[in-house]
Amino acid sequence: MTVAPIYPAIRLVRFAIVPALAALASGHGVYWLQAPEGASLPYVVVQSQDRGGRGEPKLNSMGWSGLITVKALADANGGGNAQAAAETLMEAVAPGMDSLSAPVGYDLSVAYVGPVVIPPDSGDWQSAHEWRVNLERE
Repeated sequence: MTVAPIYPAIRLVRFAIVPALAALASGHGVYWLQAPEGASLPYVVVQSQDRGGRGEPKLNSMGWSGLITVKALADANGGGNAQAAAETLMEAVAPGMDSLSAPVGYDLSVAYVGPVVIPPDSGDWQSAHEWRVNLERE
């Protein structure tokens, strides 16, 4: 029996994550892969950390698994402490990863992996964490 991969997996995961985090971001932008040019900090960037994940063979089905990094970015030009601003935004949106809704017809599970340390660049700070996301057909 040949089972088709979940070709739209990364799109389905993106559509589950971005709105969930945006609901907690207090009006700050939440973007996939990178923020649009001219976006004002602070904001959140969500990206695949492993080139889009991989197919996962399951009993009589094919699933998908991927590492997702969520980064909150803030800058020193906005006044105040950029590091604290990035960390505060990260703390606000991180719980959204634990409450993702699975797309219709799929089961979705999320496991926290750990923090990701990224050094500041030109006064901009990033606070980041990584999760393993698994998607399977129901």
